[in-house]
Amino acid sequence: MKLTGQSISVSRSLITVVVVFFALLVGGGILIAGCTVIPPGYVGIKVNQSGGNRGVEQYPILTGRQFYNPINERIYEYPIFLQTVVWTKDLREGTAIDQSITFNSVEGAVVNVDVSLSYAFITERVPAIFVEFRRSPQEITDSYMRTKVRDAFSRVSSTMPVVDIYGAKKQELLAKVKADLIHELEPKGFRIDTISMVGNPRLDPNVITSINQAIQAQQDAQRAQNKVAQVEAEARQKVAEAEGEAKRITTIADAQAAANERLTKSLTAQLVQYEALQKWDGKMPQVTGSGGMPFIQLQGQGGGK
Repeated sequence: MKLTGQSISVSRSLITVVVVFFALLVGGGILIAGCTVIPPGYVGIKVNQSGGNRGVEQYPILTGRQFYNPINERIYEYPIFLQTVVWTKDLREGTAIDQSITFNSVEGAVVNVDVSLSYAFITERVPAIFVEFRRSPQEITDSYMRTKVRDAFSRVSSTMPVVDIYGAKKQELLAKVKADLIHELEPKGFRIDTISMVGNPRLDPNVITSINQAIQAQQDAQRAQNKVAQVEAEARQKVAEAEGEAKRITTIADAQAAANERLTKSLTAQLVQYEALQKWDGKMPQVTGSGGMPFIQLQGQGGGK
């Protein structure tokens, strides 16, 4: 059968439409496959898998819709919000394995603790973290971060007595561990927020008994010291009271002596006679001792008339 020119033209048009349709279909599929959304709290890492620019792009992709070539590019998401992980001995929490942290005191006593860590990936350092570790955020947390936390506890605890780790200086231990982690991990792109112990440290029962005895001895010594201080304070108070009373008596005596001295200096023969005359009733004594004479001297007695 011979095709006319019109038939050939229609066939060509139909082929063109089919080709364009499939091209659009393939292009649309590629476009859909090459579109992703970076959710809030995450950044994306674009990796070129072929060509002259293969490798990790230097700058992270921020939140929002992103287009990429799914044929030779891939995008990985990393969280930049604060994450909290708990490494515990309890198999019912976290993973089904014991992830608690164990370290030694300066005496060599074994200490086991459940640890909670809050940290975040630093946005600008996420591409470098991806290049260095080539692991998911969860794998970095469970492996690398846990190892660094355990090493920090070991470094700090090896300088501290077990009684301090278990007791009054536990917060000092945690503060030093946090400072150690910040010094080592922040340059690598990890921002350390908090680190804490979940519950009390676990020790050998014999060690706990020794610690309790040591604490009791310290408390007894402190009570004895407080009693001595109280007795000394009461003794000082009594001495002060005695000294105050002595000063009071001395002051009164000095004042009395000064008054007597002034009175003695003020007494004269004339004043004595005057005071006697004031109290005399005008009668001479009926009886006097031998040679006795009235102490009042009368002017002109036995004298002139």
